[in-house]
Amino acid sequence: MVDIQKSKKKSKALSPKTSNIFELIQSRKDTFNELLPRGSSVDRFVSACLIAVKMSTKLQQCKPESILKAMMESARFGLEPNSPLSEAALVPYGQNVQFLIEYRGLLKLAWNSGAVKSIDYDKVCVNDTFVYKKGFNAEFRHEPNFKQTRGDVYAYYAMAVLTNGGNALIVMTKDEIEDHARQYSSASKSKQSPWVTDFDAMAIKTVIRQLLDKKIPKSTEQSAMLMQQAAHMDDIPQETRDKYTEVVAEEPELINTEGDSKQEELEEFQLSMEERE
Repeated sequence: MVDIQKSKKKSKALSPKTSNIFELIQSRKDTFNELLPRGSSVDRFVSACLIAVKMSTKLQQCKPESILKAMMESARFGLEPNSPLSEAALVPYGQNVQFLIEYRGLLKLAWNSGAVKSIDYDKVCVNDTFVYKKGFNAEFRHEPNFKQTRGDVYAYYAMAVLTNGGNALIVMTKDEIEDHARQYSSASKSKQSPWVTDFDAMAIKTVIRQLLDKKIPKSTEQSAMLMQQAAHMDDIPQETRDKYTEVVAEEPELINTEGDSKQEELEEFQLSMEERE
């Protein structure tokens, strides 16, 4: 016989707060549609956002305006957050949410840009054969050792063949990547930080980001500009990122305004949205 009381306890009915977040996300469908790159499915994106919140009790406890800001940033790049595609992540830090582009998201943006023909990346271990020489007689060669334990990692790299026929390469030591994490990620030492839980993935993302930002030719095409902005994001202070994502919200109560300048930006955005309608 079914224990009704036990079944009720196991049932995960949505709390009023979670239901409100769901309603808020769905109410911003038109805004997401405006932000998504051409050809993207807004229904698929909204569905990914709803699932992301439903699957994370920590996200459900975050401020609704912070959740929306991170989702809007994800929409602008055309990346599904917290999905099996591993393109982007909504990471809760206390009651705030940080939008992070994962390395597969960077690869997607690189392919979409049309600037690269192929990309490869790997870590370099002490038992691998690795040759890296710079200069007029440059040389690069990496032979991973699959006959025995590869040993400790001491470097990471990313390389690309460009559509214009050139090549691009970035090599960073593990120490350089750790310094980069300390400089650009204030939460890099947090137990919840991916720098702690999955260092290899973050290191690979760092060298791919540096490759796309420093070595790939710039372009004014929208898809290429998105790639460049994503690649350069580590070099943008968090307060600046907050500023340019805040102005895409639709209602003043979702914005933590400070002074007349931000209020003017909000009013200009609302006016532009009205003109589009």
